[in-house]
Amino acid sequence: MSYTLGLVAIVERLKKILQPHKNHSYYHLICGEHGTGKTTLARVASSEVGRGVIYVDIPADLSDLDEAFGKAINFASEKVSVTGQWFNKIKSGVDTPKLSECGKALKTFRHASELYKARHDKPMVIVYDNVSHLVHKNPEILDILRDDAKHSADDRKYIAVFVCSEGSVPQRMESRSAWSRAKTPVMEIGDLSKEESMEYLIKKRNIKEVDAKKLFDLVGGRIIELKTVADDFLAGQEFEVVKQEVLNKVEKKFRSAQLLPNDLYYEVGKRIICDLTKSNELRFLAFKKYFDKAKELDEVLGSNVFSYHPEKNIVTFQSRSVEFYIHENADIFPVYGSHFKIIEVI
Repeated sequence: MSYTLGLVAIVERLKKILQPHKNHSYYHLICGEHGTGKTTLARVASSEVGRGVIYVDIPADLSDLDEAFGKAINFASEKVSVTGQWFNKIKSGVDTPKLSECGKALKTFRHASELYKARHDKPMVIVYDNVSHLVHKNPEILDILRDDAKHSADDRKYIAVFVCSEGSVPQRMESRSAWSRAKTPVMEIGDLSKEESMEYLIKKRNIKEVDAKKLFDLVGGRIIELKTVADDFLAGQEFEVVKQEVLNKVEKKFRSAQLLPNDLYYEVGKRIICDLTKSNELRFLAFKKYFDKAKELDEVLGSNVFSYHPEKNIVTFQSRSVEFYIHENADIFPVYGSHFKIIEVI
């Protein structure tokens, strides 16, 4: 990933979080939509800080969670600079990890943090990346990690940093008493500004301004999407081909969310889209009123068409490419008409 000044500033902000003072008493939640580069930025910041940071990458397949914890412990043995036989690798033989396995890993982390603080007089940091994988498949594990993070913050033992992409994660975390030890407002990693995006495309990728504007209008400042369309365009693909590939990907999101004609949420989706067109954002409570059941809300919100922003407690379109898709399919979403205008969300 090529870094703009905006991304460099985010890395520096993350590095401050990863280097807490000895009396730091909060855990952190970092949110960012798919494609904002949050995982890359979290890894860069963790690597640059080095000692005192344990990085746990939560896998999509939770049967591999034991291996993820094992890698984190091996990483800790090099970066945290403590000794001893800490951890016997968890072996389950079942499709999803047992809650007791998570407890074993946390016991090991607590032991490591005690040794680290005794040596360096400040708490260790544990980064749990991609925790969105937990919220739908095994939310009890997320609850355990969060509760332990709260108790550890109370005791000044270690500081946990949760990195997530879906609105359902902060919603679940906010709903329990352990949220009292979360650092607020939540840090949100968003898109590049138009200026940053155009600078990236023109100066770093050597794309003509007229073509750069087309690519930006298509995907906005979502850095991973911006890099992908720039790569495809520079590889010789016509813009119309690049555009169709983006629209095809977005349509899969609408299909997954059941927001297409004759789908379960098509009618309610049209009403939400209409309201978002008028105001560009909805308060979360207003968005929630569209649904009778929490499960329905989670299904739609978790499919990457709409986006929940915990820092402001609002819901918006998930990306500019989603807005572009709606504009290109006015026959499916007739609420727009000719007055539709894509508005940059900062």
